[in-house]
Amino acid sequence: MKNLLTILSFATLTVFAGYGQNQNSGVMKATTQLKTFTISEDGKEKQYSVKVMERRKYGMALDSKDRGMVNQDRKLSSPFVTKLVAIDSDSDKSYDDFMVLKYKGTENNDFEVVQTDKGFDINVDDKTMHYDVLESNYIVNKKNKNFFIIDEFESE
Repeated sequence: MKNLLTILSFATLTVFAGYGQNQNSGVMKATTQLKTFTISEDGKEKQYSVKVMERRKYGMALDSKDRGMVNQDRKLSSPFVTKLVAIDSDSDKSYDDFMVLKYKGTENNDFEVVQTDKGFDINVDDKTMHYDVLESNYIVNKKNKNFFIIDEFESE
């Protein structure tokens, strides 16, 4: 009976400890977007897909009026947004190219993936970057180069 009570106590503490740690963690994982587009290559229509997964990390900012108090209210702060963009350009089961796109976001960024003649554009509010599917490279104009942080890699 003592062992059963010990096991139940441990299980209860584990559940409550896990629940407490997940509350207000400052990290949000958002839904995944999947879009399929077509592009013309050598006169033939070719399909490709773009999958976007998002993660936001909110910084901790405390309200200055609560300074020195024990239970301080958190002030809304701009999140740091990380998006994994996976591109499958040959319609098989694996993705060919990956891009990690990072930027300092706002509470409600307008994020949009839009098809273009040679690939797609990623629009975040009034900032834009272009990805050329046939060349497997991205272009960010000078005006937006300090907004986006981009890591690109290919699958093996």
